[in-house]
Amino acid sequence: MKINKAILGVAILGIALTGYLSTSFFSYLQKPKLSQNSLSIGTLGNQKYQQSLIKYLQDELSPNSFIDFVLKKPIDVRIDGNEELSYQEAKNLLVQKKWDIAFTLSPMLSVVAKDNKYEYAARMFPDRPPYYQSGIYVRSNSTIYSLNDLKPKTVIALGAFNSASSFYMPVYDLFGKILTVDMGHRGGDIKKMVKAGEVDVGAGAIGDTIDPKDPEIRIIHQSRNIPSAGVYLSPNLTQQDRNTIIKLLLNAPKAIKKQSNYDADKEPDYSAFLGIVRRTEQVLSCSNFQKNPISLFCQSPQLDVFPANPTNTVIGRISGWKAINEKVVWLNLVSSSDKQIYNVEVTQQIINQIPGITNIVEINNRKVQINSQPKKLSDASWIIKISQANQLVLLN
Repeated sequence: MKINKAILGVAILGIALTGYLSTSFFSYLQKPKLSQNSLSIGTLGNQKYQQSLIKYLQDELSPNSFIDFVLKKPIDVRIDGNEELSYQEAKNLLVQKKWDIAFTLSPMLSVVAKDNKYEYAARMFPDRPPYYQSGIYVRSNSTIYSLNDLKPKTVIALGAFNSASSFYMPVYDLFGKILTVDMGHRGGDIKKMVKAGEVDVGAGAIGDTIDPKDPEIRIIHQSRNIPSAGVYLSPNLTQQDRNTIIKLLLNAPKAIKKQSNYDADKEPDYSAFLGIVRRTEQVLSCSNFQKNPISLFCQSPQLDVFPANPTNTVIGRISGWKAINEKVVWLNLVSSSDKQIYNVEVTQQIINQIPGITNIVEINNRKVQINSQPKKLSDASWIIKISQANQLVLLN
């Protein structure tokens, strides 16, 4: 009996296709899957450090759809951010959950990630101790030998408000001083300014921008411990996706983890560091960084106020604040309509969820709208409690 060649060809093709699909399906079952088709990796560093990680995740992850798998549509893993990205921009991206995998680089941004419900995955800088210190330093031939030698005319170079090592820690340790401050610089630039004699004193991370063995500088003060930064995963990812990504990150080849600068370790404890940050911010609320020399202390207590006509929506300007404890602050809000003042109670966590500000210091003097019902206290003062980030809107 003759066999129709066309039928034979179709049969052979069907057998081959069935075999291919069977093999593909087995391979599909073996690969870890992601419920979404893309992943964004956020960083404030050079993108080159995550390139091998991107390829690794694309190779290892499978789309949820078997058809997409057969068609070889990879998960779109992309990098977002670079060394030019500002802290404020990075914070806003975390608040908006734009980064699926966040390489925070800074403990300040690690705290922002935690406040916005990101899940810890790994520690950054695994080759270093889990804690580091900030140093206040001078030129090696300087006549300044201790913090007691610092005077109002002493010029100190500091980092921006976001920096733990070159702003928060040194300001905390300089409490009570009156100094001439030149701020907003990167750590490497501060070191150059100190060495060139452009400023008297500088601050930065010991072991990073500050080399204790550098013969041109001399450290005059070392801070308390600063916790390391971490890698965090967005709460917008499903828990299963987060578990899958954590497993892949921690099981990645050593070379990839080294290049991306992370590895397995327990999450740093930020509680003591946060206490220092909150207390520092309380002092900063009393300091005018627009006019030198700057007093790094509060000269007078906040005044109590007694508004008489509360409304459901209050528009006004923030004029100072005070910490109630390490988690809660009261903002002094001056109403634009009648100049009455309200105590706005808000947690540091909620402040970290508001786009447009880096920290509590930068909300001072900002015009805001508060959407919440004021309540009268027993002492006749008024308080507005904020329980959600969208109840406080920045107007300028």
